[in-house]
Amino acid sequence: MEKVNIFALGGQDENGKNCFVLDYNDNLYVVNTGVKIPINSNNGVDTLIPDFTFLEKNKKKIQGIFISDIRNESFSALPWLVMKVPGVKIYTSFLNKQIIQERLSKYNIKPNSYEIISLSERIKLGEIYIQPIALPGCAPGNLGFDFITPNGDYVFMFNYVEGDLGIFGRTWFLHLPKLFNKRKINALITDAGNSRYTGRAIEKLFLPNSVEKMFQRTSQQNKIIIGGYSEDMVSMQQIIELAVKYNRPIIPYGKAYADLLFLVNQIQEKLDTKFKFPEILDYKQVHKVHNAVVLVTGAINRLYTRFIRIVNNEDVYLKITKEDAVIVIAPSVNGLESLAAITLDEIAKITPNLIDISDNEYFYCRPTREDVYNLTKYLKPTILLPVQGLYRYLVDLANYIKEDKILAKEVNPVILQNGKIAHFANGKLVSQNGKIKDVGDVIIDGFGVGDISSEVLAEREILGREGVIIINSMYSPKTKQIIGKLNINYVGVIDPQDQPYIDALIKEIIADVMLTKTFLTMREFNEKVRKTIRKRIFKITDKDPMVAFTLTTI
Repeated sequence: MEKVNIFALGGQDENGKNCFVLDYNDNLYVVNTGVKIPINSNNGVDTLIPDFTFLEKNKKKIQGIFISDIRNESFSALPWLVMKVPGVKIYTSFLNKQIIQERLSKYNIKPNSYEIISLSERIKLGEIYIQPIALPGCAPGNLGFDFITPNGDYVFMFNYVEGDLGIFGRTWFLHLPKLFNKRKINALITDAGNSRYTGRAIEKLFLPNSVEKMFQRTSQQNKIIIGGYSEDMVSMQQIIELAVKYNRPIIPYGKAYADLLFLVNQIQEKLDTKFKFPEILDYKQVHKVHNAVVLVTGAINRLYTRFIRIVNNEDVYLKITKEDAVIVIAPSVNGLESLAAITLDEIAKITPNLIDISDNEYFYCRPTREDVYNLTKYLKPTILLPVQGLYRYLVDLANYIKEDKILAKEVNPVILQNGKIAHFANGKLVSQNGKIKDVGDVIIDGFGVGDISSEVLAEREILGREGVIIINSMYSPKTKQIIGKLNINYVGVIDPQDQPYIDALIKEIIADVMLTKTFLTMREFNEKVRKTIRKRIFKITDKDPMVAFTLTTI
């Protein structure tokens, strides 16, 4: 008997942390390994990943990890899974491969502990075949995956739209059935996080006229500063085209996007030889080039905190003047609306030339409920599994499908929570009662800056009892010095009147470690600083706080 189990380790009833597993006759195929930004990150923890305990226990059964795209919600937990499951094979597109390699190397993961394979055609892996499906997305190289079994197909599609996005891909649902050669689709696992929106997604992927008008009325003596998410290359590409039209150089102000831009530039040159990129300048020149288009990018809340640093004059290179124009193309996610509002207010205090593009005017490359409805209508899967969204949006989509009485006779929408198993026998859904025990959030300390803490904190209560000290600054590898202000924040560990003394102590410890010790990597240095600070604080306060020490390399 052919047995197939499908379940989520993350992504259900939440924004992010997307991770799905297809179990075919006891062989595991993992689709995506994303992170999530918690709604309340006041305790200093700003990144959550799925609990990979199940995969670690069953690592010998894992046939491969499949990465659909390079959004943080889709792949950024991969380093932690690779560390738990060494020797794993990762399948993705050619462009995604470059980004994944860079991310894994950032965490000092040895190349011989994993293999990344560019997936461009059907392969056999274990007992089944896997067919990649090219999809338009927020960056080139977005893939869907069709797992082909003798009793039917199981199709995974995330962060896509229908239509022509140029270098970012093109797909029309009308033509997709040809890929399946009349095979039965047992289940369609599809992104449903944007199901509350009506219309087609591609209709909201073009920037409003107000953006070009800002380019028109801004003097060549002033900068145009763009705020956007690192992975949202569709909107940034439109900004680049405006920079060409109005003869302005661009300055990428965010490493993740700068790396993507380099790859997209190469693709653009091959596909459209007539298009000429604007002059691309180094971010260190931003204070010298008055007419630049500065692309300030970051991931989710990091974009807003980056702008807060800029408006507070804590950024080394970029300053906003009252004559500069600022355009923010970053619709806030659930739970971060207040941070976004505060950021915009702070910018508005400096310059009146501010445009905020809301999600009513523009949003990510993700399907609306009409897109998913049209996809379902053409593919006609027996089971529809909406994923990657809050529970109410998954229900929203299921109800929308059921409203079509004809389609509802052919397609059965099924909603799963994290850990719940959809069990198929010989291609038919027979149960939804099973559950994976090891499901939940794992908190990561030090994510995103190149160091990985030796501690993975699974219980938030530890933070509430012992407190946390957050230390951050910028580091120059050329001079091997910390530059700029050393920011120190305390949560639940030091009384306000004692903070100046502890500030001085922490600075003394960091200086002493830098001057008297030798380290092969920044990770070793950070670990030594953290341990030393914790010991000294414990002697003074009888508390053993978590110390989040991060140095941003510039």
